[in-house]
Amino acid sequence: MGDWLIELGYTHCFLVAGGGSMHLIDGFRTRFTCIPVVHEVSAGIAAEHFNECSSAGKAFALVTTGPGLTNIVTAIAGCYVERRELLVIAGQVKTTDLLVAPLRQRGIQEVDGTALTKSITVRNALLSEPIGRDEFFALVESGRRPHPGPVVIEVCLDVQGARVDRPALEAGGGMSGGLTVPDTAEPPRIEEHARLLAEALSRAQRPLILLGGLVSRSLAWDSLPEFERHGIPVMTTIAAIDRVPCNSPIWAGRPGTWGGQRSANLLVAQADVIVAIGTQLDLQHTGFNWQKFAPAARVFQVFPCPHELGKGHPALTGAVNAAPDAVLQTMLPKLAWQDQEKWGAYVQTVRDLVPVLEPANTARAGYVLSFEFLRNLSLASQPDDVLAICSSGGSFTGALQVFAVAPRQYATTSPAFASMGYGLATAIGAALARPGQRVILVEGDGGFAQNLQELATARRHNLPLKIFILDNHGYGSIRSTQRKFFDGAYVGCDAETGLGFPNWPALFSAFGIPARYLLPEEITRASLAKLLDGPEPAAWIVRIDPEQSNWPGVSTRILPDGRMESNPLYQLLPPLAPAVHEVVSRYLPHEKI
Repeated sequence: MGDWLIELGYTHCFLVAGGGSMHLIDGFRTRFTCIPVVHEVSAGIAAEHFNECSSAGKAFALVTTGPGLTNIVTAIAGCYVERRELLVIAGQVKTTDLLVAPLRQRGIQEVDGTALTKSITVRNALLSEPIGRDEFFALVESGRRPHPGPVVIEVCLDVQGARVDRPALEAGGGMSGGLTVPDTAEPPRIEEHARLLAEALSRAQRPLILLGGLVSRSLAWDSLPEFERHGIPVMTTIAAIDRVPCNSPIWAGRPGTWGGQRSANLLVAQADVIVAIGTQLDLQHTGFNWQKFAPAARVFQVFPCPHELGKGHPALTGAVNAAPDAVLQTMLPKLAWQDQEKWGAYVQTVRDLVPVLEPANTARAGYVLSFEFLRNLSLASQPDDVLAICSSGGSFTGALQVFAVAPRQYATTSPAFASMGYGLATAIGAALARPGQRVILVEGDGGFAQNLQELATARRHNLPLKIFILDNHGYGSIRSTQRKFFDGAYVGCDAETGLGFPNWPALFSAFGIPARYLLPEEITRASLAKLLDGPEPAAWIVRIDPEQSNWPGVSTRILPDGRMESNPLYQLLPPLAPAVHEVVSRYLPHEKI
């Protein structure tokens, strides 16, 4: 199995050792760069973001049976909803010890991992006998493009250590017939789809291209000169945050709910043709009031899943079930757009007039305004730094709102599942994928506390992590929700309502990592650039006002029957100044903001 994984391009293994995977560990230790972590969920997250940031080699996660597999379930689910590749190999009890329903457990530390992960994997399998090379390859590769997602392979302990007929397995035969490999679908009509999409964009007066996470970095980066030559404004989703640099003349922002930029949402509402490539267009992108997403536009979606294309929201003019990269690459040379409406200039006017740093956001004396800090931090980074963004809370949405990503700069996050505790493992995976490059991590105190044990991993490998913890004394987004909808009846959101947090400098010191509180006067771009110097891990705690507002935001109200109703994404609060609104809403077809 190890040699086959090498053939498939795997070079790194993130693992937590256990007796249930002991033969796998012994076989893998000489074949891969093995990175032991403290908790299995970190193995999955680190492998995910290693693969997101690596340009050479892939990583998989190795866990033991029972709790080893249950501990990594959050990482598996995150990759499933994000549509990202993740290979998890897990130990399992001996074949003679496998439980039979309705027994709850028979072997030691046994759980039915196949049943447990069925709904959050693209494929999973329990190997109670060895399988052949071809079947193993098909199983692993089922999690790759154009339909990426997690693959979980459980290997019974006696199968791990069994003597096998290697020539027979290499020839493709299994010991008992093995797995059923699904048929490959007919290739889509890429040329025809690309021509029709190019015609729709070329004939539009106010076109937008929206790139999602299934568009590869390499293609987006290499295609930038052609994008800019055509001049059609391009937006990026959260998962594709680094596909187009923020200093490009065609970049039109990041639309959406979590961290969506007000100017980008305004422009989506005024476009007349939108081609969304490699994005699911789920409620994160359209808002809960999806009926008013892009109200003036004909929307075309390119996505390799008929179920996503047929879900019914938003309303589509055209749905293309095909590999996003193939369609984009074929479409670009066919574009012939003439900007007769001066749409490109209007896009830049909206971007200039609608601030990234909303003036309504303020902080009390002694605290740092998180948006200003995050903006300056991204500007202080170098193009070869990696931006590791956590997956929930104000530090997550704030970074998405204001980060300025440089050309060909890696930025990575796991937005779809929005789980707390992702940041540190994300940074570790990115750092091991990009050796020698600094990784800048931003995470809230609540999220960081959920996975802080991996500071041991960062210190053990002396990774160049620059960690900034936004300390707002708890769960800021939960506090905001309870304040907004329940008149400030706070429960479980801060120290006063039951949460406990460490002495942060003392905690980092215990792991041998220098840490201190950041001074308010140190949040300038120049000061932050100096702090980032140095090859070793270091951390700063940033005091954020617990009562800081986080504008702009969607207005949501609870109706008398208990249902919640949201405004469309182009009607964010607080309202813009009337003079600004008049300029930036020229093509809005419906109600005022």
